[in-house]
Amino acid sequence: MRQSLKTNMRRLITVTMIGFYLNSMTFAAWADAVTAGSAAGQSVGQQVLQVFDGGNAAVTLQDLFPDAGETTPLENVYGDDVKTIDLGIRANTRLKAESSSEGDAYRTLIDSGNRVSVDLSKDPLLNQADQVRSQEFMDGFKQNFADCKSTDVFENITKTAHVANFKTCERVIDQGGNVDFKHDYKVGVIEYVSGQPNFQSCGKGCLYVWVGTVGDNYWHGYCQVYEEYTRFRVIAKDAIISATIDSAVFDDYFQVLFNDQILWTHTPGIFPPETAGGCERGTSWSVAPNTVITDKFGNNDDVITFKTRTSVTGGGEGYARIKIIYDPAKAFVDHGWGPEERLPMFNMIEDGFCTNAQMSCTSMPPVDAAGCSETNGVRICRDDMPPSPHPNIDPLCKQAHVSAECSYYKGDMDCYTDAKGIQRCPSNDGGNLNTCTQYEQNPSCGFISQGCIGGAKGETGACYAFEEVWDCGYDTSYETIENTGAQIECPGGARCMGSECFDSSNTKSGDFAYAVAMLQVAQFAEHDLDCDGDGTDINQANDCKVFKGEAMECKKALGGYVDCCEAPESVSIFDYVNLTMNTLKMTSSLEALNRSGSLFSPGYWAAGTNGVMAAGTSVVKGEWGSIVDAATGAFEKTLTGTLEKTALSKLQTWLMQKAYDAMVEMGATAAADAVFATGANGAVTGLGASAVMVVNIIGWVYMVYVIADVLINIIWECEEKEFELGAKKETRQCHFVGSYCASKILGSCVEKRETYCCFGSVVARIIQESAREQLGFGWGDKKEPTCEALTPDQLAKMDWSRVDLSEWIGMLNLAGRLPTASTVSLDDVTGSGSGLGGLTEGSNRLNTLDRNLERLKDFDVEGVKKQYELDLKR
Repeated sequence: MRQSLKTNMRRLITVTMIGFYLNSMTFAAWADAVTAGSAAGQSVGQQVLQVFDGGNAAVTLQDLFPDAGETTPLENVYGDDVKTIDLGIRANTRLKAESSSEGDAYRTLIDSGNRVSVDLSKDPLLNQADQVRSQEFMDGFKQNFADCKSTDVFENITKTAHVANFKTCERVIDQGGNVDFKHDYKVGVIEYVSGQPNFQSCGKGCLYVWVGTVGDNYWHGYCQVYEEYTRFRVIAKDAIISATIDSAVFDDYFQVLFNDQILWTHTPGIFPPETAGGCERGTSWSVAPNTVITDKFGNNDDVITFKTRTSVTGGGEGYARIKIIYDPAKAFVDHGWGPEERLPMFNMIEDGFCTNAQMSCTSMPPVDAAGCSETNGVRICRDDMPPSPHPNIDPLCKQAHVSAECSYYKGDMDCYTDAKGIQRCPSNDGGNLNTCTQYEQNPSCGFISQGCIGGAKGETGACYAFEEVWDCGYDTSYETIENTGAQIECPGGARCMGSECFDSSNTKSGDFAYAVAMLQVAQFAEHDLDCDGDGTDINQANDCKVFKGEAMECKKALGGYVDCCEAPESVSIFDYVNLTMNTLKMTSSLEALNRSGSLFSPGYWAAGTNGVMAAGTSVVKGEWGSIVDAATGAFEKTLTGTLEKTALSKLQTWLMQKAYDAMVEMGATAAADAVFATGANGAVTGLGASAVMVVNIIGWVYMVYVIADVLINIIWECEEKEFELGAKKETRQCHFVGSYCASKILGSCVEKRETYCCFGSVVARIIQESAREQLGFGWGDKKEPTCEALTPDQLAKMDWSRVDLSEWIGMLNLAGRLPTASTVSLDDVTGSGSGLGGLTEGSNRLNTLDRNLERLKDFDVEGVKKQYELDLKR
């Protein structure tokens, strides 16, 4: 009973999915010759219009209306509005009373405007319109339009499908080692370059800067001139509000210059010995020039030069003070810490991804008890500074040395047992921090995405191990047929004119390759169905699900060389497609036999004949309700016993033998022996014990092929499930969910795990991806993916026009298994090209139409009638 429920549900799922797309299966048609003829007629008309040119013609009213009489008065007033109106008024006066046909017509028109509206809804003449709906009229309409039909127009086109081949790789950050970090900040509005440096704060936002040497009587001579240069670099031009020479002390004569131009002097025009006069002034001078020199401070990074000149007799000195008023908020410039590419080291230390961290400041300015430092006459405190990269480094520090060990990815991995039964306990020693270079340098690989590996992100939000996905797939071109619209054909009296009978609004999908792929989806769904429940209630439809997945994962040594996620060698997408299609064909045929009996034995036809004979009287009497029961009962009775056991068993064994032989021809002998049970002579006797327990044998067959025929020939130091995952990934049966660090220790990621949802076929994975995107449910957590199957209700909610099957179409095309319009015929599908022609040696298999015609030769239709007559006489 449970098997019956599964069979019924398979039919339900299959019919539902076929129904979603059945409207897209249309057939080619020839264009209507009438439409082509109409188009030609339109072309001729356009040519006539082009040939006709009335630009130079002289046409009169008499030429146009030869029976109108004298037209000269009208021609004479043409173009003159006044004369035309006057002529009209005179004609109106004349026609009101004139006894003539023109007068009668004129008066009739005038009187019609004064008439009362009449209800003509019952008028027999107007009621003739209702006759259009009469049977007589419709019969005539049918004669002209009954044969009109719409046919689809198709074109042969070439399309391109992309077969993706996703690869994952890692970029591991290791910022460990010894690094000297520099803090690039500047305090002040100007900084000393050369000369006599002398800065002093005069309060918040106020700075004294001296030019020249501050002191007393440090020069001696007689009319001796001494010169001093003081250079500064402007570091905060925007901070300077004003600059003034507010004080000067000298003995005897003194000048302050900027770029050799005098800014201020106490004795303008007098400077002995360069000018006449005595050199000794008999005193030391202290004055307040109050000379504004704000504009002399240029732009940031400009080096400005001040020069002092002092004429001395005896002992003397000369210097000046510049008072700068500035904005304290702008007197500090911080360019941050460097080198910038090594700054992640601090986050790694903070997040616990580094060990043995040591830090020391190697260049620290003097700091007072208040935590402040004065530089270039500007006072700045720790609270004024931005935070340092790490709390252990003072914000005022100019240079710091940092050392740490950041090999969070190094260490022992978890032990496991490989496919050979050997226990492995690998160690990750690093040395392979960037595995993405191979894909970056491969022009056939395109970047898809980058993300942080789960568990490799610290509390600061920084990520230390990135995972990238690249597509190293390829494109393939294939031929298909596409619908270009619908054409109307009317063989009757009504013909099409131009484009009036052409409908370009056809919304059906005419892509033949896509239609084939959708029908294969229904086949895969039927063989990928799993039902729960006790199997006694057909209403338990919701307990049945399709395209069930399995959560799988593989391991990698993060930053190392152990990689159990790579695809095993010798996995061929072509072998996969060929084995899949052969197995699908075999299982479909076996399923059909299990439903109705041997389709190729005389017993099937005999059962059908008996069913018709038994139901014949009911057909004649019109007792439609008893037809199915009568025919079914006769059919089951015929197939009971030896006929079913012998013919059906023979055909099933033959089908399995064909599948077995196909695997052997591919070189998969070991896999074939694992899937099928064979006798002493090597002949197939049925499926193997393991295969009988598999729900979706289609995908399972290829896995047996890979494991049995490939695994034994290579060195594989990983687990068997990882080997299986690698093969499934290479054959596009898995969806990548994500990855995570397997280590439970914070700040450690020695082993990376990749998680996937793997399905029984490529088609199942494509449908699952589309369903989850459309219906809005994801794949679950990276560590525990959700790979559950789809329910019939979920399938019904999908928009199947959005399901992209181009990848599967491309795989079929690459393997030479994509049906085309030229290869799909009765003979190819049901006749000699079906692969079942070898069932009877020495005979060519007829297609289904010819076989039915042969069978009808022996069908006695008159016997049914006679049997009915006998029944009536009884």
